[in-house]
Formats: sequence, structure tokens, C-alpha cells
Amino acid sequence: MAARRNNVRLEAIQQVPQYLPNQQPDSPQVIRRRIEKKPKTRFYTLKMLLTTCGIGIFALMFVGLYIDSQISHVHYDIQRVRMAINEGINYNEQLNAQIAELSQHSRIMEIAISHGLTFNENNTITIEIER
Repeated sequence: MAARRNNVRLEAIQQVPQYLPNQQPDSPQVIRRRIEKKPKTRFYTLKMLLTTCGIGIFALMFVGLYIDSQISHVHYDIQRVRMAINEGINYNEQLNAQIAELSQHSRIMEIAISHGLTFNENNTITIEIER
């Protein structure tokens, strides 16, 4: 005694006699219970798994691109700092060249003579400072 309709199955469960208080049982009644079939979940589970994997791979690609852009930005900053350091080194070399040029003994003697100082060979002490 089973009837089927669109994912619903009716099934005879048991025969239960119905008694009224002053009445004799004449025939048992059939109680029917409605049982719903579960849909096949394998297809939906597989579809959800593939969708989740696809979204995960897509997200990982975006994360990879973001990390690459951050690394490129850091490399750019490093190059800017290196250029600034090289400019500072060049400026310091120019200043050291000017110091060496201005601290020559002949130039110092010329400035001393122009200010009225005399040069005595016997009292002169020459000290060379290494840098």
C-alpha cells in the first residue's frame, strides 16, 4: 500500500483499532504517515565543493597580486633611499675635495701674508693630518 507523489511517499504504518467507550471494535483503521524523501545531496555537495574551491583559488590569486604590488612598492622605496644615499656620498666627496683644496699650505701662507703676518722659516712647524 504505498503511493508516490513528487518526493512524498505515503506508507501504511500500522493498523490501530479505534474504540469508543460504549462501542465494540468492528474494523481496524489504517493510519498513514507522510514521509518526505530527502533530495540527493551528492550533486549539491560536489557543486558546493567545486564552487568553494573556485572562490578560494580566485581569492588566492588576488592575495598574490596584492603581495606582489606591496613587494614592488618596497623595492621602489629601497631604490629611492639608495639614490638619496648616493647623492649624500657625492656631496660629502665634493666637500672633502673643497676642504683639501682650501687647506693647502701655500694658500694658508698667502692668506697670512695678505693679513700682514710674516713667515719665519725657523719657527715653522708643519703638521700633516690624515683624513
